[in-house]
Amino acid sequence: MVNENKSKIEQNIRAPIVTVMGHVDHGKTSILDALRKTHVQENEYGGITQHIGAYQISKGNKKITFIDTPGHAAFAQMRARGGKAADIVVLVVAADEGVKPQTKEAISHIKAANVPLIVAINKMDKPGADPRKVKQELAQESILVEDWGGSELCVELSAKTGEGLDKLLDAILLLAEMNNLKGDPKGELEAIIIESRLDRKKGVVVSCIVRNGTLRVGDKITASGYNAKVRSMVDANGKNVKEAFPSDPVEILGFSNVPHVGDLILTEGSELAILSQDEDKVEVVGKDAKRMISIILKADTQGTLEAVKSSLADLVTTSSAETTYALKFLHSGTGDITESDVMLAQSGKGVVIGFDVRIPSSVEDLAEASEVIVKTYKTIYDLIDDAAKLLEGTAITETSKIKGRAKVLKLFKLESGDIIAGCKVLAGALKVKARVAIYDKNPADLKKEDEPLFYGSIKKLKKGKDDIDVAGKDNECGVLLKPQYEEIAEEMYLEVL
Repeated sequence: MVNENKSKIEQNIRAPIVTVMGHVDHGKTSILDALRKTHVQENEYGGITQHIGAYQISKGNKKITFIDTPGHAAFAQMRARGGKAADIVVLVVAADEGVKPQTKEAISHIKAANVPLIVAINKMDKPGADPRKVKQELAQESILVEDWGGSELCVELSAKTGEGLDKLLDAILLLAEMNNLKGDPKGELEAIIIESRLDRKKGVVVSCIVRNGTLRVGDKITASGYNAKVRSMVDANGKNVKEAFPSDPVEILGFSNVPHVGDLILTEGSELAILSQDEDKVEVVGKDAKRMISIILKADTQGTLEAVKSSLADLVTTSSAETTYALKFLHSGTGDITESDVMLAQSGKGVVIGFDVRIPSSVEDLAEASEVIVKTYKTIYDLIDDAAKLLEGTAITETSKIKGRAKVLKLFKLESGDIIAGCKVLAGALKVKARVAIYDKNPADLKKEDEPLFYGSIKKLKKGKDDIDVAGKDNECGVLLKPQYEEIAEEMYLEVL
């Protein structure tokens, strides 16, 4: 009977769920990549999808689940959610740089989430590595490692050489054992959402980690007030699976609406299910404002959307008394910018802002006809900078559609004396007979007073030895100008007029 009970208890011990935090460039991604390459079978490695956000590795006969949280400062909210979703946090600090602002930010999230911590001092292979200094700086942040009289486990390692990686895994497994992590496969379902998005081909895609119970294809589930039936399920290696057990990360299809990152997936009708209010409503940040800015916000994933909204809200709450404004989210959601977004912006006298999403040409045409500003960004810095200008009263103007822009990479002189400019098309397209202006710097950085160095037209376009009529974005081509511009040089830019 004792052995039977012991076996039952051991069956309910689940793999630890771990997230990695720290300052940018201190090696979080390098550590995760090194662990994947070393501890995931070669035929499985590489199948990990960008947005599943988690994967499992094996150390001996024991598994560890890692949440791959983003490292950008503006994604603090996602990291905070990642910390709450995890059983253990690995705090990465570079041995040659020590504690930095994002290190302190990560420590705040870890303390708020009350999650066990392991310090990983990375880049021990670097000449300036000074782990003693790192421990001293951590002590100033109330993080005391074991050899400094504290209780926090600390591992010195190098993601580059692989030194210390196994010690890190041993430390994770030790801490997991000390915390006696349990998850009953036969218990009530609880899975935490770590990413969700609207995919153009698949529909709503949700990444989650099962914390208790078993999630199966065909299950009726609920999250964020939305009910769904699990149509299919894929593990972190891209393999279709029928069921997921405690600590397994999976990507599921079945929701018709995008649930919220950090929410729990529960069995439909479960007593644990607390339905959240529908958030697809107007949200206003900032009260008693002198002026109101209306925004429709779209992003590629729900986690990114929340992070961007949080950053925009921070802009409002930190505004000075002289420039008090409010931010009204007419609508926020995931997926590409649509015609309905433009129409809503027109009726609400707002702007449409997107992060890492597309603007279909039909939507661009509608925006132009409706005189609605629609802008999309690839970096959070640019988005926040433009939003700050908008809130300060400096209206961001929609960048006129770039007809064609190219950078001169190399020059070739033909026997005839003609000069062919080898160019890369940065935006729009270059076409034969198109009028162009030449600048000595990127037209995107030009001021009103900046004049072109030269005006001309495109006489010929070459792709290798062949003549072509059009060269589109990201393509390289040879450009013969009419008339010739003898002073053309590398690093100059061509702009189609």
